[in-house]
Amino acid sequence: PLTTRSMLALLFAGLVGAVDPTITLNNGVKMPLVGAGTWQYNSTTAYQSVIDAISLGYTHIDTANDYKNQDGVGKALAQYNRTDFFLTTKIPGCSSPLFAKSCYTEAKTKMDEDLKLLGVDYVDLMLVHFPPIIPPGCGPENCKGIQEQWKAVEELYKANKTRAIGVSNYCQSCFECLKETLTVMPAVNQVEYHVGMGTDPIGLFSYCKELGVVMQAYSPLGNGSPELIHGELTTSIGEKYNKSSVQVALKWVVQGGYPVLTKSTNPKYLKDDITLFDFTLSDDDMKALNDATKPSGKPSFLCSS
Repeated sequence: PLTTRSMLALLFAGLVGAVDPTITLNNGVKMPLVGAGTWQYNSTTAYQSVIDAISLGYTHIDTANDYKNQDGVGKALAQYNRTDFFLTTKIPGCSSPLFAKSCYTEAKTKMDEDLKLLGVDYVDLMLVHFPPIIPPGCGPENCKGIQEQWKAVEELYKANKTRAIGVSNYCQSCFECLKETLTVMPAVNQVEYHVGMGTDPIGLFSYCKELGVVMQAYSPLGNGSPELIHGELTTSIGEKYNKSSVQVALKWVVQGGYPVLTKSTNPKYLKDDITLFDFTLSDDDMKALNDATKPSGKPSFLCSS
C-alpha cells in the first residue's frame, strides 16, 4: 500500500510520467536520460526515495554494492513490474589488483550479491564502480586485475543477467588497459560532471565518444555546490525560463547529450529534477554555462588521464 508521503508524491507528479526520454547505448539498449540515485541513503531512506521517484515518473534507479542499501531499493522495486524500470547497480573496484585472479572471483561474488539483495534475476546496467584504490588507478601494476574483473562482468552480460555493462570513474588509462583483452566495450562511463568543468574535462568525453561509450553524470550539482544552487549564473539563467538554478544545472547536462543522476528525499525536489524537458536553453546560455570555471571538478577521483 502507498504511504501518505507516496500519495503526496503522486499529487506532485502532474504529467512528468508522460515524458521519459532515453539515450541508446552501444548495444541498442535504451537508458532513461534522468535517473534517481541513492548514494548516502540507508536502506529505509532508499526505499522511500525510490517509491517517491517512481511515483513521480522516474523509470531509472541507480544504486551500488558499496551503498549498502540494495535491500531497501529491492524492496521498493518489488512493488512494480520489472520491465517498468531501468535498474543500475555497481560492484567495487578490485580490492587486491596485484592478485589478478582474485579480481575475477571477487567480481563474481559481488555481482551475485547485488542480484540477491535487489531481489531480481537481472539488472539493466552493471557497472564497475571505480578503478582499484590500493594501489590507486589504472597503472600497469593493476592492469591484469582490471582485465580479470572485466572478464567476469562480460560473463554476467553474456549470461543475460544484465542488459548492458559499463564502468564508473574510469579515465583513458583504464580504457587502454581494458582494450587489450575485452570482448565487450563498456556501454557507459559514469563520472562526476557539472557546470564549471567545461564540455570535455581532461579530454575524457571526446575520448569515450570515439569508443562509443556514453558518459553519464553523477554529482551534477558539484556535491551541493552553492555556486550552482545559489550562484548568479545559474540563478539568472533560470529566471529567464521560470526554472530553478538546479534545473538549469541539470538541463545543461542533458541538453549537452548526457544522461544525469540526481537524488533527493523531498518529492518536490525530485519532481523539479525530472521536469527538464519543457524548455530549451538558448545557445548563448549554453555557451555561458560551457565557459563557466566554477565550481571546479574532475571526472574521476582516482586518475587524471
